[in-house]
Amino acid sequence: MSWICVRNQVIQGVHDLSISFNPKIQDSYINQLRLNHLSFNQIPVVVQNGTWTNWQVPPYGSLKLNTDGSYIDNACAGGGVVRDHTRMIILAFSSYFGISNSAEAEAKAMHLGLRLCSERGLSISFMELDSLFLVNCFNDLWDPPWAIEYILRDCKNLIPSHASVSHVFREANGLADRLAAHGHTCQGIFTFERDSLPTTCHAAYQADLLGQPQYRPL
Repeated sequence: MSWICVRNQVIQGVHDLSISFNPKIQDSYINQLRLNHLSFNQIPVVVQNGTWTNWQVPPYGSLKLNTDGSYIDNACAGGGVVRDHTRMIILAFSSYFGISNSAEAEAKAMHLGLRLCSERGLSISFMELDSLFLVNCFNDLWDPPWAIEYILRDCKNLIPSHASVSHVFREANGLADRLAAHGHTCQGIFTFERDSLPTTCHAAYQADLLGQPQYRPL
C-alpha cells in the first residue's frame, strides 16, 4: 500500500470517528456501526449536570468580605478576604482556632473577619459565606446552637448596619476556602496583602481576579 493510500485511510478513519461522536448527527445506529467497524472499546460515561459560578464583584466603592472555616480531625481554622470593586485584596487573613467543630470554625472565621475590619476601619457592605447553616442562623431564620450563639451575637454588633450576609457556593468562595485551609499551619492570626498571600492561595486569587467561572456539580 502506498503512503498516499495510508494517508487517505487515516484521514477517512478520523473523519468517521469525529462524525460518530458528533451529537448533532441523528443517525445514531449508523454511528454505532462506524464505531464497531473501527474496533474501539467503548466505555459508558456518566455525565453530571451542574452549573458554573464565580466570585461576584461588589458595586463601585463598596467592600465585600468572604470568610470560611476549615475542620480537619477535630482541629479548626479559618480565613477570609476583603476585596473592592476592582477585585483587589484589601485584607486577607488566616488563623488556627484549636479543637472544636465545623460550625464553630465557620462562626469564628466570620467573627475574626468582622473584628479585623472593625479594627482597621473597613466598612464592608457585603459578606459571603458558603455555610448556609451559619447564614440562616445569623439572619435569624434558624436557631443557632448554644456553642455559637454568643459568637453570632457579637458578630451582629461588629457588622455595619447596612451590610448584608448571604450564602454562596463553595466554588464561589475559593480564596477564603484556601485561606481557611492555610490556617491549620498558623500559630495565631496572620494577615496578608496581595503580594504576601500563601502560595496555596495564588491559583484561587488569580481565578477570581480574572473572573474565571468554577464548575459545581448538582
